[in-house]
Amino acid sequence: MLAMTQAPSIKTEYQVTVNYPVWQKVEQIAEQFNLSVSELLEHLAKGQLKIIAVPTNLETLSDREIANYFIWLASQSDVEINVYKLQKLVYYAQAWHLAIYGMPLFNADFQAWVHGPVIPDLLEKYQSQFSCEQIADKIEQPKLSEEIGEFLEEVADAYFEDDDETLERMICDEMPWLEARGNIPRDESCHAIISQESMKQYYSTRIKEETSV
Repeated sequence: MLAMTQAPSIKTEYQVTVNYPVWQKVEQIAEQFNLSVSELLEHLAKGQLKIIAVPTNLETLSDREIANYFIWLASQSDVEINVYKLQKLVYYAQAWHLAIYGMPLFNADFQAWVHGPVIPDLLEKYQSQFSCEQIADKIEQPKLSEEIGEFLEEVADAYFEDDDETLERMICDEMPWLEARGNIPRDESCHAIISQESMKQYYSTRIKEETSV
């Protein structure tokens, strides 16, 4: 028989009062991840999820601003980026922003080209005679908010080490690109738009799967 050497702990409960609109918002956030409110709070406590405040009056960014940030960041990291890898980095930035924050990072749409998602105007801006060459433009650090900068750096951490062909294989095996092309053969030209809604749904599901492990 073991002797009790410590006094029993006293469980203290705290109550936080919030107004109903705030509670509704918490419930909506939990629902996005297919969680109850208590499960959401548990994930937050364990550091499996984090809440980042996003101002609702953000100035609309352009795809070129996002592209320029990646070009600048690559120059600081000795990472090579060609015009097609740049397209895929900008695509993933848009996709994960839609999934995490429920809103687009910029307004331009991607087309489901043979080798992955493309914004034609952005492609034309940076495309040289040899599109596989590293983008050599000298870019000063774009003036983005700290929150957006940190978000783009997280995207870079995830994908900078992958080359264009690796990113192509990844994206072309994911549902938004496949759905946009429909029954068009893999090697045939296509200019169908990859919908932001399909990107949001697919990548938010990926988040749910990863946080439920």
